[in-house]
Amino acid sequence: MSDKEVMKGTSSVTCPGIKKFIRPVPAYFKCPSCGGNVEIWSDEDAGICIACKRNIDRPEKQQSCLNWCEYADKCKEIIRQQKH
Repeated sequence: MSDKEVMKGTSSVTCPGIKKFIRPVPAYFKCPSCGGNVEIWSDEDAGICIACKRNIDRPEKQQSCLNWCEYADKCKEIIRQQKH
């Protein structure tokens, strides 16, 4: 697998679901405590409110393909290599 395929997040040994872990993007939510802004990246389950500094969980918790896919171990290794 080439580096280009890894960075795109797709190849014959990975699925498109890996893309959010290799190239995370931010999402913004309102803090349920104070209404402040909370930034949570696509590879994270929680973020910290800018205003009240509380740890806020992602509102729409979804299981990642890394929780159930038979190829998850291969993807986890690719993610580990990209983060180091």
